[in-house]
Amino acid sequence: MTTVVMPQQQRNGGPVLVHVEFEVFGGVQGVHFAKYCKEMCDRFDLKGWTKPSAYGTIVGVIQGEKAYVDEMRSWM
Repeated sequence: MTTVVMPQQQRNGGPVLVHVEFEVFGGVQGVHFAKYCKEMCDRFDLKGWTKPSAYGTIVGVIQGEKAYVDEMRSWM
């Protein structure tokens, strides 16, 4: 996973926002991974996308407050 901190948010005293690009390997296709991922993102008010790759993995991007993105990373 790649994490990028958006420093302007830190300077303004707002929440620390991050952007994470990810790829999930293993048995993720055919088990509604994208559906559950969306439910988790909705719960934490995160934005992003997922899509199946040609290699049988799921790739995507998540953006939002660092604490919530860290929760998503743990879940994945």
